[in-house]
Order: sequence, then C-alpha cells, then structure tokens
Amino acid sequence: MDREQRDGAIRRFLKQVGIQSHQELEQLLIDAEAEGKLGAEPLQVEMTLSVPQLEFEHKIQGKIGR
Repeated sequence: MDREQRDGAIRRFLKQVGIQSHQELEQLLIDAEAEGKLGAEPLQVEMTLSVPQLEFEHKIQGKIGR
C-alpha cells in the first residue's frame, strides 16, 4: 500500500469513527436527559484507538460540557 492509499484508508476510517461516535453520543445524551441522569457538570469522555496486530493503544480524554 503506497502512502496515498494508506492516507485515504486512514481518513475513511476516521470519518466512520467520527460519524458513528457522534451518533452514539448524541443518542446517549438524549436518553440520559430524558431519564433525568444529567447534571450540570461536564461529562468525562474517553476514546481508545487500538491496533492489536501492532500492540498499539492510544487514549484520548476530554469533557463534554453542559
């Protein structure tokens, strides 16, 4: 796989991750709000990227403010 193909594959994967993650988080927050589970404080979030064949794992942490 040349660099252009690899970069395209990475972009497609990250686009899929972004879209699916957004949809899941949005529905989670809608449901949690409807159930009265959300407070005024920001929510701690964490995303893990792993490549098992290369024994790689990277965590990204952040907050979703209210």
